Amino acid sequence: MGITIYQPSSLPANEAGREKAVERSGFLTMIQDPVLQSIALQARRECGTAMAAISIVYKDWQYLVAAAGLPTGPYSRRTSFCGHVIVEPATFFCVPDAHSDLRFANNPAVSDDQLRFYAGAPLMSDDDFALGAICVFDPAARHGCGVQERDRLIALAARSMDYVRAALR
Repeated sequence: MGITIYQPSSLPANEAGREKAVERSGFLTMIQDPVLQSIALQARRECGTAMAAISIVYKDWQYLVAAAGLPTGPYSRRTSFCGHVIVEPATFFCVPDAHSDLRFANNPAVSDDQLRFYAGAPLMSDDDFALGAICVFDPAARHGCGVQERDRLIALAARSMDYVRAALR
């Protein structure tokens, strides 16, 4: 068995506050919520990808609270692309071809040809913490992320946050 080298995301400077915001959000109590599941399915359909997820990054885990094309549940934060989204939440995160990106080329999901393309928009709390991301990904590489795809994911991230806020009142 060989050694794989890839670049896990760093922790955000505000990680302690961000983790408290995740706890307050209630997102982790909503795994497989039907409305969130429908939002993930909509993201997958509208972006034409094999998979989509609403992902919450908390402690050492990335929790797929809703997903289309793969199972919900916990995944390692170390291999998470969404972990990179929360580090720079002001930026839409796009990886057109993970095989060609040194940060991800040897990530096990990329090495196993499960993931080549990734795009994610942050899920922002009211107090401006990135809780996770709504993301789409595919085993086929793309030339980049289009404006419509970016705008659609940003809108679906906002819709997800609005729904969770309303559901937990």
